[in-house]
Amino acid sequence: MESQPVAPPWRRLGFDAADLACRVDAAGGDVTAAVHQWLVETGRIRPDAQIIHLEARTWRRR
Repeated sequence: MESQPVAPPWRRLGFDAADLACRVDAAGGDVTAAVHQWLVETGRIRPDAQIIHLEARTWRRR
């Protein structure tokens, strides 16, 4: 029996850059609104919650 591939940690915790870019485009360029919508969709926050601070970090494989 073959084992199923495990998603890398960065994919398990959030979304990839292409998904984020699409979400930000759909939110008219508003990164906070895009992240808020994703958090609501995934049940991580209530729709009436406010994001008061957002820090985005990126990295590139070497």
